[in-house]
Parts: sequence; C-alpha cells; structure tokens
Amino acid sequence: MNIFLLPYTWLRHFAMALWCASAGLLAWWLALTWVVKVGPSWTPEWDGPILMVTISVFVAGANLIGEGNLVRMKLVWRVSRTLLGVLISGALTMAWYWGWHKIALAFLFQGSLGDATDPSLVSLRYRIGAFAMSGFACSLGPMLVRKGEGWFNHMMGGLASGLAASAAWYVMNQSVERDLYLAGAAMGLAWGGTFGLLVWPIPDKLYAGWLRMLSGSRFGRRVPIDALDATARERFVGHFPRGLDLFLPIDEGALELHISVAVDSKQHYRARGLSLAPTLVRRFLERIDLRYDPRRPAPLETKLSSGDRILLGQGEQSAEVEFLMLPREEQ
Repeated sequence: MNIFLLPYTWLRHFAMALWCASAGLLAWWLALTWVVKVGPSWTPEWDGPILMVTISVFVAGANLIGEGNLVRMKLVWRVSRTLLGVLISGALTMAWYWGWHKIALAFLFQGSLGDATDPSLVSLRYRIGAFAMSGFACSLGPMLVRKGEGWFNHMMGGLASGLAASAAWYVMNQSVERDLYLAGAAMGLAWGGTFGLLVWPIPDKLYAGWLRMLSGSRFGRRVPIDALDATARERFVGHFPRGLDLFLPIDEGALELHISVAVDSKQHYRARGLSLAPTLVRRFLERIDLRYDPRRPAPLETKLSSGDRILLGQGEQSAEVEFLMLPREEQ
C-alpha cells in the first residue's frame, strides 16, 4: 500500500478494508489448495479451527503490514511487529475456538451436545460463538502490538468482523449457493473487509493541508499549512511584501492581510477572514462570507475540508485559493 496512491477522498476509508479482504480471500484459497492438492493430515474436526486460524493470521498480518507500509516504518519493525501480532492472534484464535467447542457448548447445549460438537453439522446456532470469539482474538494481536491505541475500535471491530464472517458463511451455505467452498471464500472476504474497515482505517495524520492558487499570475503556487512536527501553525495570505506565507499581487484583489489558515494540534483546519474586502468560502451547497466585521471582537472563521475554495476580492480583481489535503510525505 502506497500513501501516494490514496487521495484524500471518502474512498480512502475503504482502502484498508479491500486490502484486508484480499488477505482473507487469499487465506481461504491457500487452505483450500492445501486440502485439494496435498490432502489434509488432520481429522475433520480440525477443518474449522485450521481455516479460522489461517484467516485470522492473514487478516491481522495484512492490517499490520498495511500500517507499516503507510507510515514508513523501518523494515525490521514492520517484520517484527507483524510476526508478533500474527502469533498472538493465531494462538488466541485457536485457544478460543476450542474453548467454545469444548467448554461453552457443553454448558449452553447440554441436551444436544452431540449435535453441537459434530464437525459436519452446518449450523450457525452452534458456531456463532466460535466466529465471534475468533474475530475478537484476531484483533487482539494488532491491539497489543499497537500498545492499546484505539482499543475500542480493535475490540468492537474484531467482534463485528467475526459476526460478519459468520453471517456470510451461513448465507452462502444455506440460502444462496449451498456450497461450503464458496462459503469459506465469503467468510474470508467478510472477515477481512469488516476488520479493515473498523479496526484500523487510514488515519488523517498521514495527510497535511496545503493552500494552492487557482488564478492570477501565481497559478499553481502552493504552500503547506502543517509543520513537519505536526504542531499548530497559521499561514497568512495577502499582498504585504514581507512576512506572508503566500504573497499575491495587489492587482489580484488581495489586501495586505486578507486571510489566514490555521491548524491546531488535533489537525483541525480553519480559515479566518482578516480584511473588510469580500472573502467567500465556497463548497458544495454552501457559501460562507468571511469578511471581517469590526463589530465583532474576533475575526470570523470556518472549518475547512479538502476541496474548499476561497475567493478573495470580486469581479475582475479577484483571486481564488484552494485548500487541499495531500500526503504528508510531499512536504
């Protein structure tokens, strides 16, 4: 995964989901290939745990590898973190799978324990606990490697991924195709896709805000708003000849000190109107007048989103500035 190939649009939220879903599908394909081409060396009751552990390891590993690639960790850290995470996820998935089938089922279904523990029985009633616990176990490896950061997303996302996998598995082998092989593929896709969508989506900290000129003699000129250390900063735009971050000629509608764009430590961007001249922020279905009001104790400001445009001045003497979110590495 390459951050340069992930533009700052709503589709970026699905990049990690597609990445992990492909890992889940690959895990199913490898397990199926081994069974068909080589032949299993285990009893049928091991089919379930082996498939679940394989998917858990691949999905957790893909999530950690994706993070390492995007944040540009050193190779030794990428490998070591991934190995540690998949070992924890795989071991816990195996332990909790057997814990469910050997302990929980004996307690919950005492009258029908024979059916509940039959490995050839396709029943979501007896398997849903194993799916949920396996998804939860899959998330614990990455959560521990990340030292508990985002623990709620990991725990709830892992549980949801296990339940999504169980639903996809059951629907495919009961209602749609009645094919246990394709049910395994649907299980891997749903498991990985839900895991990547909820557990560790691509964070905004990998992107930084920029101001870019869209008109006038400085067309294409752009300046970064964020500092390299991600601390709060403010950039000023106008035609005053010294000290401004983005200088515009006086005949293009900008006053000496026209607007500023600030970012705080939580990466929230805001535009502030600093002049009495027309200052208009334009976005989809919205127009915001930011010209300075002398009756107010502070300048007007508005939160910026990627793609917002700011019009300075009016008529022929005007300049247009665009706010963009780009990969932080471009700084």
